Amino acid sequence: MATLRIDENDYEIDELPEEVQAKVARMQEINAQIRSMNLQQQELQTVFQAYVNSIKEDLEPAGELVE
Repeated sequence: MATLRIDENDYEIDELPEEVQAKVARMQEINAQIRSMNLQQQELQTVFQAYVNSIKEDLEPAGELVE
C-alpha cells in the first residue's frame, strides 16, 4: 500500500478521507510536473549552450571572436 509521510508520521493513503486523498493525488501530479519542467529546463540549457558553442565556432575563423 502507498503511504504518505508527514512530520515523521506515516499514513496509509487508502485509509485517508477522500478529500485528503484528492489533495495527495494533486500533490503527486504537481510533483510530476515539477520533474518534467526540471528536465525541460536542463534540455533547454543544453540546447542554449549548443547555440553558444556554434556561434563561437562560426566567429572564430573570421577573426571576429569577442572576449
